[in-house]
Amino acid sequence: MKIKHQLLLSSVTGLLMAACNVSNQASDHVAADGVTKFGDGVDSIKVEVSTKVGGTRSIILRNDGDAVARFENRPDSLLSSSTTEDLSRLADSLFVEKNSEIILSQEDAEGRTGYPVFTVSLYKDGQGETTRYDMGTQEGEITHCTTCDIHYGAEFRHFLSMVFEILN
Repeated sequence: MKIKHQLLLSSVTGLLMAACNVSNQASDHVAADGVTKFGDGVDSIKVEVSTKVGGTRSIILRNDGDAVARFENRPDSLLSSSTTEDLSRLADSLFVEKNSEIILSQEDAEGRTGYPVFTVSLYKDGQGETTRYDMGTQEGEITHCTTCDIHYGAEFRHFLSMVFEILN
């Protein structure tokens, strides 16, 4: 009887320790000060919007919890901590951890032009890896772009709307 009790106790203890480890892994991306930290060694994420008319504007999210919006011919501006946290959490989920699908479907389109280009660069140890996303007119859930019609995922569209709201 005593052996069964010890076996049960050690099983429950093992399960609790495993559960705590999963919980710790899930919260590894949040520092003691509540700031979202990027996974996979990423130290900053640059989100850039380029247009033929409006030039280039960007948001730089850093692991230190700061986010800077950059505009051509205007001084940089710091984003609020709540906006920074929301953008950082979404950027980490979408581009680093890749927990959500960004492109749900894509079809060839007639050659439209003049739409902004949206790029996301992940930086690790000073080295950047950039991915480009085409933008265009939005009809329903389809983005009509220069080369294709894209159905972006809801989380990506939410991230885009936050970025465009800040940079416009």
